[in-house]
Amino acid sequence: MKFCPNCGARNKDEAKFCVDCGYDLPDISASQPEANAQTHQASGQKNKWIAPILNFIGGMILYGLCGIGHAIYLRLFNRAAIFCAIGFLLSAIFTLISIFYDTLALSVLTTVIGIGITIYAAYDGYKCSQAINEGSELPAIFGGFRPESISKGKAAGIAVVALVVLIISFVAFASTAPIDDVSSTGFADDVIIEDISSQNSNEGVQIKITYPGEWMASVGDESTGTTYTGTGDEVIQIYEPGYDVIAAAVQKQDGSSDKLKVQLIIDGKVQDSESTSKEYGVVTVSALL
Repeated sequence: MKFCPNCGARNKDEAKFCVDCGYDLPDISASQPEANAQTHQASGQKNKWIAPILNFIGGMILYGLCGIGHAIYLRLFNRAAIFCAIGFLLSAIFTLISIFYDTLALSVLTTVIGIGITIYAAYDGYKCSQAINEGSELPAIFGGFRPESISKGKAAGIAVVALVVLIISFVAFASTAPIDDVSSTGFADDVIIEDISSQNSNEGVQIKITYPGEWMASVGDESTGTTYTGTGDEVIQIYEPGYDVIAAAVQKQDGSSDKLKVQLIIDGKVQDSESTSKEYGVVTVSALL
């Protein structure tokens, strides 16, 4: 029997035209069905690099997009939703960490973890493409979990819950960050830095203290100093310091965990700024005159 390469219909060996579509069959041999079937199989296979590349690019933009290759190319929506949820949760955790423990070491650690999950999602996209091409079972993730074993509704619900958690963490971050938390150089800082041009004078030295509770400040150089006490936000104005280096040490006088923020301003320009949230915490700023 001959198989038509155009429609796949069976024809007699001596047939010159396909009985179904009329395709010319003079040189078609009976051994061609196998080759033809392989051609059709190959045309339906997946490129093993597209999904990983999409996952990696998406993950680098936002960890919640680390499964985008699973969704738009491999059509593995459950798996995409799970990776999306993991990415959203990681982003939420990293945001909350930045609120309470904003240190360089933690920033590096969270970045490494985020890149790690993105690379893992890209690798999983490669393995899934390989499994689809081979007709084998999709690989499990994280040692045994198979996203395909749960319903699409449940997978989508997990992703939505993770997104809500991420939004809440962003709101928490926004509520704790002062709107004027930008230094004179334009870079974000951990203290309030305002435009003080509206005050009576920009000349001389100013110690700007931002704290709702009681505080005590010592302002001077290595050998002399003047003590100030106060409650709430205040700017200490010093017109003629009389020395080459000025330093200010401000300490909380209560057990509050509110943030104490101090900045040293000379002729209207911020020279140094520090903050602390520790109970009875001390902040020290200094600058050359």
